[in-house]
Amino acid sequence: MKTNDIIKFALFLIIVILAGWAVHHFHLFRKLTHLRGWIQENGLYGAIIYMLAFGAAFSFGVPAIALTVYAGTCFGTFTGLAVSSMGATIGIILTFCLSRYLARDLVNDALGDKHLFIRIDELTEKYGWYMVAIIRFIPFIPAEITNYGFGLTKIKFGPYILTSFLTMLPWLFIYIAGTDAYMDYKVDKEIPWVLVVPSVIMLGLLVFAAYRFMKLIEPELQKRKK
Repeated sequence: MKTNDIIKFALFLIIVILAGWAVHHFHLFRKLTHLRGWIQENGLYGAIIYMLAFGAAFSFGVPAIALTVYAGTCFGTFTGLAVSSMGATIGIILTFCLSRYLARDLVNDALGDKHLFIRIDELTEKYGWYMVAIIRFIPFIPAEITNYGFGLTKIKFGPYILTSFLTMLPWLFIYIAGTDAYMDYKVDKEIPWVLVVPSVIMLGLLVFAAYRFMKLIEPELQKRKK
């Protein structure tokens, strides 16, 4: 292993650990909830501050669902969706860059000759956006881990960020609109179609993405059997 790679990886660990500790120790999310009035009163400036805080908090351990639902209470459904999607994208860019430029070289030095790592690297380079789409669509895979994990692969920055942004939108919309729909259903006793329709669409996209991805990598799987 190269000394420079070890130094960069140590810096990566220091940044992640210290930033994660600061976000939780100083209760960043709780402070944001206390600033709700200030955020709403300051319009675009308040939205920008919230987006930056969202990106930092999401990067270092605060669940996206909590940040997204709170954005909806501050800005409403559609503005909240815009703010939370941009904030989440900031967080994804930050974690990807930290992982790609500070951690990947050491991981590649350690695992670069391992068959499984080589195959994952090849697949993400060739079919990266399909893999991102599938993983983003599956809600129980922790985004906090995958955000760093993709930075360790060969996936290209542009397709990764664009695909992440687009495939996050259905879940973010459901988090925000779902809260409103549930509260309306409790009062009006009507089916919350605003939640049901995006859920069905997202499920259909997931099935299609999974099918297309398996068809694309079928030749790769046949090679392994031989």
